[in-house]
Order: sequence, then C-alpha cells, then structure tokens
Amino acid sequence: MPETPENTEITEFTPPFDAEGGLVLATQLPGGRKDLHTNRRSWDRLDDGDERRPLWVHLDRTKDRAKKWIREEAGLDPLVADALLADGTRPRFQAVGDGLLVILRGVNMNPGAEPDDMIAIRLWLDPTRVITLRGHRFQTIVEIRNRAEEGRAPASVGGFLVAVAAGLAARMAPSVDNLEEMLDGVEAEMIETDNDNPEHRRILATIRRQAISYRRHLVPQRDAIVGIALEASDLITPRERAELRGVGEQVARIAEDLEELRDRAAVTQEEMRARREARINRTLYLLTIVATVALPLGLLTGLLGINVGGLPLANSPWGFTIVTFGLIAIAAGEVAVFKWLRLM
Repeated sequence: MPETPENTEITEFTPPFDAEGGLVLATQLPGGRKDLHTNRRSWDRLDDGDERRPLWVHLDRTKDRAKKWIREEAGLDPLVADALLADGTRPRFQAVGDGLLVILRGVNMNPGAEPDDMIAIRLWLDPTRVITLRGHRFQTIVEIRNRAEEGRAPASVGGFLVAVAAGLAARMAPSVDNLEEMLDGVEAEMIETDNDNPEHRRILATIRRQAISYRRHLVPQRDAIVGIALEASDLITPRERAELRGVGEQVARIAEDLEELRDRAAVTQEEMRARREARINRTLYLLTIVATVALPLGLLTGLLGINVGGLPLANSPWGFTIVTFGLIAIAAGEVAVFKWLRLM
C-alpha cells in the first residue's frame, strides 16, 4: 500500500526534559523559546499556571514517574487519573468539576506502525492547566510543540483542545484519500480486464478492514467533539465552540466517507466473486457439453471393440474409414441438435 505523506519520521525541536521520568514538555502557553529552553520546569513546578497563561504539561504515560505524578501529585480526581492512565480507551469526554477529561484518537504515523492502528491522546483541561499524555508520539502534538517554540501555540485551554482535535482530523483525511485511491485503482482495472487478480482481493480486504477500524473510533470521536461544543463549560469560548462544531462536521464527513468506502469495497468484492463464479460455470458448462458429445461416441467404440464374432465391417478393408466418418457424423449431428435447442 502506498504511504501517505505523513508516514515520515517524527522529529522534535528540543530534547525531553526528563525522558526517563516521562516529563516530555512543560511550558506556559502560548510558549516561547525562552520558556522552553531556559526556564525548564521540574516535577515540583508543574502547578504554577494561571488563567492568563495556562501551563501545558506533556507526559509519557508509560513511565512510572509520570504515573506517580498523575495519581498523587497533580491534584486530580482519582476517576480522572484512572481514565488518563487506562490502557483500553475509546474517544469520549467527561466534565469533572471545573475541568474536562477528553480522550481522542488519531492515526499512528510512527515508522513501522500498522496502517489501521489508531492511538489515543489523553487530555485534562482546567482553567490553569492542560495535561496531555501519550503512549506513542503524535504528529499533531509535535506540530503544536513547534508552534510553542515560536510562541505561536494556542493561548487558551479551549484553543489548545481545538488545535488537537483539528490536527487529528486533518491527518485522518489523507489516510482516507489513500484508501479511496486504492479502491479506484482496483475498480478501474476490473473495468479494463476480466482477469481474476488475487492482489485485488487482498487490497479490497485491506480497504474494508481499515475502513471498519477507522470508523469504529471516528464515530464516537465525532460525538465527543460535538458534545464538548455543547457542554456548558467556561473553558471554551463561543468562538472555540463554533470551531469545535466545524471539526465535528469534518470528522462526521470522514466517517461517512469511510462508510461509503466500506460499502464500495463490499460491492466490488461481490462483483469480483460473481465474475469468478461465472467463469467457473462457463468452464463446467463447456466440460459438460464435451462429455455429452463424447458419451455416445464412447459407447459405440466400446461396442465395436468387444471380442465377439459377428461385428459389422470386421473383415472389410474400409471398415475403419466407415466407422470414423460415422462417428464424425454422429458428433456433428449432436452439435447441431444442441445448437437448435440453444444449449450451445
């Protein structure tokens, strides 16, 4: 399968603050080179954000130190901490106190990832902090980090959420376009040729599997994004609500495209199966006609070959020629009858 443009190696603009402990990044939004490089934060300084400049904390949730901070030092509700660190997740959101727990999924663009692998990004948003946790690197988060280095990251908690949701949706679209191009190629080849290509069957199975996998996560993701836009939370401004609704509509269109791709692939598979069965039926029909024509000829030659006296033309020098032409005439007569009955 051809790679999408996003399937490239991810680079980061600055080394992790505490790679072993899981503290990948901490900066006050909207960032800035000074804040990122000369004012690096330690674990005990991850609570000094304010409503004017919320603190963004990005953690690797697979590290024990990050888990300890989430459970014991971040001041989070145990229900929120458990959700942020849970292994099995699906897109959703939940309002807890004055904060929002948000879990979204995006396509895994890391090298060597499975094409239909969708990985989760977990977010906690409150008036003074944005906490994000990853299990794998996210190109969307890397892009926001690059913007933060230049001081151009979203300045508000709601704006940060919009940037993440929009980035995940934008990176989903090329993967769907790639599936559509693959399906278009198979359909075009099927129109041009009647050959049964095993590679086509493999591609169609891949398209259906990926479309089903993507859609399984995108439908609840659409509901979560739209639900956040409707949530009566002070963290999100009216403009950000409108932007979230736009992202929700974009995700909904992608989900509809995936459903259409799944149905088109299923129809193409049925057409391929029908063509294969038609070829098999034609072959069996031809073999049946040949066997039907040969049956009386075989009966006659069998009778003439028995070792008893009284066989006609046994002593005639023209016996073989007469029998041969007789068999040809019988075969021609059978073919004529089959054509008259429109069986051939």
